[in-house]
Amino acid sequence: MPRARTWARRAVIRIVATLTAVLAGLALAAPRAVAADPEVHRWYDRDGNVHYTQHAPPIDALRAPPAPAPVASPPIPTITPPPVPAAARSAPPTEARSVPTRARPAPPTRPAPPPNAAVDLERALDAYRRDDYATALGIIRPLAEQGEPTAQSRLAGLYERGAGVEQDLVEAAHWYRRAAEGGDAIAQHNLGSILSEGRGVPRNEGEAVEWWERAAERGVVAAQVSLGGAYAEGAGVPKDDAVAVEWWRTAARQGFPPAQDRLGSAYEHGIGVTPSDADAMSWYLVAAEQGFARAQVNLANLYRKSRKPADLAEAVRWYRIAAAQGYPPGQHGLAVAYATGTGVKQDVAEAVRLYRQAAEQGFAPAQMALGSLYLRGEGVAQNRDEAARWMQRAADAGDPQAKEALRPSPVTR
Repeated sequence: MPRARTWARRAVIRIVATLTAVLAGLALAAPRAVAADPEVHRWYDRDGNVHYTQHAPPIDALRAPPAPAPVASPPIPTITPPPVPAAARSAPPTEARSVPTRARPAPPTRPAPPPNAAVDLERALDAYRRDDYATALGIIRPLAEQGEPTAQSRLAGLYERGAGVEQDLVEAAHWYRRAAEGGDAIAQHNLGSILSEGRGVPRNEGEAVEWWERAAERGVVAAQVSLGGAYAEGAGVPKDDAVAVEWWRTAARQGFPPAQDRLGSAYEHGIGVTPSDADAMSWYLVAAEQGFARAQVNLANLYRKSRKPADLAEAVRWYRIAAAQGYPPGQHGLAVAYATGTGVKQDVAEAVRLYRQAAEQGFAPAQMALGSLYLRGEGVAQNRDEAARWMQRAADAGDPQAKEALRPSPVTR
């Protein structure tokens, strides 16, 4: 242990002269939805705190969703709200999609529901909303055992989340399959998801695609996004970026923020479409204004690319809105802005606070940044042990900079 501690100290000392600014990183996450209420104003103060008030917010308040229109046009080609790209594109053509090699059997006929099933399911859902899982379970299980697919799907969800019962992914998979085979579209999507991840069942990406296709063709937007992801990654189907984009577009046009964000990313990086920052910003914006934190950060990153003062300030505003929802990449992006004085007055102490918020949630780039600040003694008292601890956590999470920083030199080996 003393030898290991000595090595760690030497590794930290070695990088003092070479460590520079830490690059921002992104992660996937989604904010908690907030119900809209015309009588309640939702807004953020300049410190990123969220407020709900009956009176109108201050003039300088940050509001989301929806966010106020930018005071200046984006530096990239001008967007016209509502941000829907002008070029009309057809729905995903069936002939363009590769189908799984295994033949799909015709879906079975959905059984007739037990008497009063709809009323009972509504009672169960009401109990679930009140966190009365015992009552919900008592209503749902008999219906599920009678073969009612919606009840089977909801019972599977209870097992998956461990709500009212001990979490059991095998049992969840069993009920999702029964519900999916009975024709429940949501269960078909969820079964595809657990098959793709190998949760409670052996991983099977090909079968996952089959179930996603069934759900997607019945209009389940989450399944359309998942199916697009399978084509983009070549998981269970031959890789086809063009088909991936069309599935994301189908879901995005229905107002689904994760699909809008994925479509924005496709335009930003030229995945299956001609690269277009204008179209990317357009799709990011509609998702961001619905409160989708990942799109808010992606939108902020695009604004930051321009380097113009008005757009850097707009980037900070979106980072702040994402950070106020507890989203680590938003906290990290805002921290970088404060650390470097980009779009906001430099405040290293505030950067440390925000880096720490993201780092404590396991966000590796923030852990690395916080470690480097401890190493240099910027915004905090210099502490090489604390620097090594945060860098090691980042390295354990796979951060390449942290791994390189902690790699022993020939002198210390």
